Amino acid sequence: MKKLLSLIAAAAVAVGAVSCSSKKAGSSSQSSKADTTEAVTTMQPVPADHSRQTTTTAAASTTAAAETTVTTAAAQEATHQPDPLGGDAFEYNDDGAVVFDKPVEDSDDKTLIAAAQALFESAGHVQMLFTVGCPYKVDYDNYIENDLGWQFYRITESGISRFSDIEDGYYKVFSRRYPSSELSELYIEKNGAVYALCGNRGSNIYYSSSRITGIKSRTDDEIVFTVENYYDGSDFDQESYTETDDFSVVIENGNVWKAGQFTLPY
Repeated sequence: MKKLLSLIAAAAVAVGAVSCSSKKAGSSSQSSKADTTEAVTTMQPVPADHSRQTTTTAAASTTAAAETTVTTAAAQEATHQPDPLGGDAFEYNDDGAVVFDKPVEDSDDKTLIAAAQALFESAGHVQMLFTVGCPYKVDYDNYIENDLGWQFYRITESGISRFSDIEDGYYKVFSRRYPSSELSELYIEKNGAVYALCGNRGSNIYYSSSRITGIKSRTDDEIVFTVENYYDGSDFDQESYTETDDFSVVIENGNVWKAGQFTLPY
């Protein structure tokens, strides 16, 4: 019998850096408030401390980053509990994507919004794993440098020897309809192996939670939702505020939902 997984808790965002699975002790650092709120554009790291700022990623535990199969880890971290809607309409698959047990068109808007919330949390977890630190084991004594002198460390994880292997893992939860521009900046295929930048950054300590609030538009194979991201303030003593964004799901094979338009709010 299929077990329904609950929504991954949106507010459970840890403050601090996330590192690669085999990162040496002392190589990650805690970000200050100023660091956490400056992450507006994707930037390359400072080679000296392997730190890095990204556009939108959330901090997570180093245990999760050490998982061999990253998308499976995303599903495993969810807490098992009954479907809050009571209909057993959808569940996570082993990769962390959302799967419906019946045609999507047979579900009401409340069910679709609940499923979108589940996928939003899973997408955030996987996005973080691939863009903050590295989800695979790496050898820090074996690295290459790009034209700017930044070091990329060799991935030693079994089955990861080409850049396409990185993409295959990432696109188990994300749709290829919306290609990631970050992956090619963070991973390099060379010498029959893949090398990872393994950059770190702190999270926005003022981030509170995100909530899917409604359906904005839909076609036969994509639904666009409205998501509201809540913050408790800012470094400038700003009061609590909300930012509204779009989040879409791409429906594949009739009943599998993958993340399309997506921006991490942390």
